[in-house]
This record gives sequence, structure tokens and C-alpha cells, in this order.
Amino acid sequence: MSTIKVKSANKDGQIKLEDLDVFCNKLCKRNNSVLFKLEKYLNKKLLSDPELTEIRDTILTVSGELNRLKYNLVTDGDSIEGLQ
Repeated sequence: MSTIKVKSANKDGQIKLEDLDVFCNKLCKRNNSVLFKLEKYLNKKLLSDPELTEIRDTILTVSGELNRLKYNLVTDGDSIEGLQ
């Protein structure tokens, strides 16, 4: 599989190219840090309330999908065996 690059902005606003897996990993870490910030802000565990648990599960699901994205991409010329 060819290397896929993603445009992303540095903190100073300059655009750079990053490998897809590096970019997705960075998004996962940000996503997961939201969970900790939310617990700290609410001063309670997200597992303590059914609605908060649902929010937590959604955020973790998105993080998981981001981690698997590089394995699930299909680009022109890739074989799509088993998808039919």
C-alpha cells in the first residue's frame, strides 16, 4: 500500500504533511484527552451515569475507528477481495 499523507496545521498555523497513521494517532490522543477533561470538569466518572457512559463509549468508538482507518482504506488499484 502506498503511503497516504494528510495535510494538518501546526500550532503556529503552518500546513504540514503527516503520514495517515501519525495523524490518526494524534486525533485519538486528543479524543481520549477529552474524556479526562470531561470527567475533571464534571467532577464525576463518565461510567457513573448512563448518558455519560454513552458519550464515553461514542468517543472511544471513534478513537478505535481512527486507529483502524489505515487498515480499512481502499485506494485505486487496491484489491477489494471479500467485500463483494
